[in-house]
Amino acid sequence: MNGPADTAEVRRTNLSLVMRALDAQSPASRTDLRAATGLVSGTVSSIVDELIGRGILIESGETTSTGGRGRPRKVLHLNHSRVVVSVVQLTAEDTIAEIRDFGGELIWELRRRHGVRTGEPGDVVRALAEAVNASQGFLAQHEDSWQAAIVIAVPAPVVAGTTIGSAIDFGIGRTEILEPVRALLERPATPIIMNDGRLGALAEHADRGPGAARAMAYVKGDGGIGGGLVIDGEVYLGSHLMAGECGHICVDLAGPACECGARGCLTQFLGLHAIARAAGLEDLAARADQDQVLDELVRRLDAGEQRAVEAIDVAGRALAAAIGTMSNYTDLDLVVLGGFLPRLEPWLRPPVQQLIETRARHIAEFNPRLERAIHGEDATRIGAWKLGRQVVLRAPDEVPLVGA
Repeated sequence: MNGPADTAEVRRTNLSLVMRALDAQSPASRTDLRAATGLVSGTVSSIVDELIGRGILIESGETTSTGGRGRPRKVLHLNHSRVVVSVVQLTAEDTIAEIRDFGGELIWELRRRHGVRTGEPGDVVRALAEAVNASQGFLAQHEDSWQAAIVIAVPAPVVAGTTIGSAIDFGIGRTEILEPVRALLERPATPIIMNDGRLGALAEHADRGPGAARAMAYVKGDGGIGGGLVIDGEVYLGSHLMAGECGHICVDLAGPACECGARGCLTQFLGLHAIARAAGLEDLAARADQDQVLDELVRRLDAGEQRAVEAIDVAGRALAAAIGTMSNYTDLDLVVLGGFLPRLEPWLRPPVQQLIETRARHIAEFNPRLERAIHGEDATRIGAWKLGRQVVLRAPDEVPLVGA
């Protein structure tokens, strides 16, 4: 006989089944939900009533046709405004805060220079807490919306969800981040903290649809290189939630020293700082923004300028070596280039393609596809929103009853 805990777990599982079915097919009728979930009529009706009570569903006056047989069926819609996700992203220069509803509509945003000083971890904590407090101040005026999660994205490996392992962009080493941020929040909360590349990987994989790739690597270019790994639809985080640091795959044992402590890391050849330096654009990179540097680099590549061509050839061969390493361990279906890398993809692709073709002569299954990212600079924040809404998809009973 099932005990109370077992019954509650079955109930939660069924709630999640119905919620996911509605997420995939909204609007829908109760009959549609029975067909999608395999649950019996009474269970579906009971769960629908509960989700309506929690404000997640709305039963409209609309009906669906039954093809002339039986009564028209009432239509259920997801109430996107009921659940929201707060996102804060820390970049090299800015903090960006957003609130999106369950359907992904942006309902509030804030972007400002954070003024984080090199070597000052307290500045990072302050900048993140200020952005979270601003978002929570906005939400305090919208009491009908329930916050599923606060997700913080940082450009650094995050150990066990609580600690920055090392933030090269800010010149800081191992730094406890979760509790210091919580201590500065005006309203009690426990944010989810994750590396920005992992969240970008989640966004890119999810928006390619089911079956696009069983194993996908996301390689994101900014000043350096970051990314993430998605296996069977889930971001793979490893033993300490740090997996996916593709920028620090060694591609040349005799290569330049990296600030991570190793030598010849991918970021030393494929990062924009590295390419600009090799192409003779170091002075421009020191005074101009990323887009200006890329514009000049592409102009020189189109003109066949020797230093630029040599720099991008080295970068492409480094990328190919990293893809070879990742593929050997994970049997990749897909490699997605994000950040600034899509602009350089025509020059980066040939060494990668040559590797794939050479290896495929020996093992035909060595055939990862190389694609440009769907999302631009918003990828990290879209991935953070997707992560936050998974709270509701997995456990709809976390959303309180309306008026409770």
